[in-house]
Amino acid sequence: MEKVTIIYPAVAMFLLTISLVFALGISRFFAIQRREVSIKFFQKYTEGVQPDRLHVWGRHVQNHFEIPPLFYIAVIFLFVTDSVDTLSAIAAWLFVGFRCIHSVIHLGNNNVSQRFLCFGLSLIALTVMWGSLFVQVLKNA
Repeated sequence: MEKVTIIYPAVAMFLLTISLVFALGISRFFAIQRREVSIKFFQKYTEGVQPDRLHVWGRHVQNHFEIPPLFYIAVIFLFVTDSVDTLSAIAAWLFVGFRCIHSVIHLGNNNVSQRFLCFGLSLIALTVMWGSLFVQVLKNA
């Protein structure tokens, strides 16, 4: 398998994350314009209160900087060690897919059970990526 194939899901994950960051920024801008929240709130996040939807969006974006870095690290390790195989590529796409579904749920109906299921499935996909890396590295050692 071409090792570059592992880069495509990483690009997709980046596009998901960056679009959420921009959407959060735009949402905050318009909330300030509509006087739903004071701009001072964003100095220390202690003065006043933000609307619930902005809190959920902010928490969701923050979540993209918690587990997903482990995904990017796995992608880098798979790439530089020439360990990309079909299993790791499929697991990478599954991780991204479950993260997309997780975003739709979290920012939509916010059903915690559905959200948790997608989160758990994304963790399994991530674990498969790391397991595949480990096996490939051992094979090539």
